[in-house]
Amino acid sequence: MQTNNKDWQQQTLKTTRLIWVFVLTTPLLAFIVCHYSHAAFSDLGATLPVIGLRTIFYCIAIVLFPLIRLYRYRPLIRGTDTNVEPQQLSQRFTYRVIVCLIAAQLILGLGLLLCLLGDDLASFYLLTSLSLLSIIMYRPQVIELN
Repeated sequence: MQTNNKDWQQQTLKTTRLIWVFVLTTPLLAFIVCHYSHAAFSDLGATLPVIGLRTIFYCIAIVLFPLIRLYRYRPLIRGTDTNVEPQQLSQRFTYRVIVCLIAAQLILGLGLLLCLLGDDLASFYLLTSLSLLSIIMYRPQVIELN
């Protein structure tokens, strides 16, 4: 749907990119937390099967990554919509970006949890890099609103 008024698109992109930049800084904070408090809950990690948790968390991350893509690239305008306001499109787009970024942050949270339970840093780096990859790949773009 093309409109002559591009102000709503610019405002929507500005809002979603601001949220995206904030979310992009969280892996840095997780990196600092993980390196300065590595194995903070190692007593709890000794009683839990960390290898089993690692396997489950990897499976969750592997499933979440393509689900983010499927959700993100659904059309904003449905086939049954006849008259869609720009404000509705803006809300749908913002909601979609926020849900995808939360899913990417969930992957980061799984890595941080593994690190705090006493697992090695390789799992943290793997899940953090997968989270960063999804944050960068699914950033808000102008072409999605056109």
